[in-house]
Amino acid sequence: MRQTKNPLMNLGSKWRFLKTQHGFRRAPVVTAIRLISWTARCLIQKAVTVRLRRWDVQMLLPGDWRGLGKFLFVFRENYEPELALLERFLSPGKTFIDVGANFGIYTVVASKLVGEAGHVIAFEPTAQSFAVLRQNIALNGLTNVLAFQAALSEKAGTAWLYHGTDPVRNSLGKDPSWEGGGEYVSTESLDNVLQREALERVDVIKMDVEGAEELVLRGATRALTSMLPVVIYEVNPESSSRLGLSMHGGTKLLERLGYEFFVDGQPGTSCPAESSPGYFNVLAIPRELRR
Repeated sequence: MRQTKNPLMNLGSKWRFLKTQHGFRRAPVVTAIRLISWTARCLIQKAVTVRLRRWDVQMLLPGDWRGLGKFLFVFRENYEPELALLERFLSPGKTFIDVGANFGIYTVVASKLVGEAGHVIAFEPTAQSFAVLRQNIALNGLTNVLAFQAALSEKAGTAWLYHGTDPVRNSLGKDPSWEGGGEYVSTESLDNVLQREALERVDVIKMDVEGAEELVLRGATRALTSMLPVVIYEVNPESSSRLGLSMHGGTKLLERLGYEFFVDGQPGTSCPAESSPGYFNVLAIPRELRR
């Protein structure tokens, strides 16, 4: 049985990290109170359901200090600025692709925004997270969502998914500091899935795939060139390097296809510079769409 990490360890470093987060900056007092509540729930491993009132959706969160649950519990609507950004690009009848859906916060919000006439396709390879994703789809009664337990890549097949220190860090590339463990997962290309499901439009793609963004985009070139979706993706230098990929691989691929790039807080700024620290989210918009 896996040992539960003590949430009271390393409080100083956790507090410094918390102060860098978008959700904490938006609502520091409420966030701090919720964090105390979440700590208590984790000590007794109690699951909780929270409501995101802005979109009238619910999220079931396992009571585990590791992983995404604590961030969704304490930040909620302010989890990431890109979450609210979906309102700008999604409306009834549109199609959203969630690559690395985890517990499904982007999936359930997008489902509400695109309505019954729209479509959401969610991909999550990790068995543990996929089970929670399906529960959250059912909890919200979503009928416009297709969920696949698979990792998107450049081609169909199988791969070994290494388990990180928590499910959020699970990756196709191994961190030498990890103790081991993992699972075999199916891989698919987005172009193949879209063809199989007979979907003729994609409006937004969100990716959080621990460094494998370039692989996902290689398997989606037909959709990118013909459907011109907005792409929201993470740049994670360490995770990319473990896969033998450049942190700029996905960006350069999109740049060749006529995309422009923006980082939250730097509107109009072409980003992923060589000196950019840590990991961050990028908004890529087709130049034609911008015009």
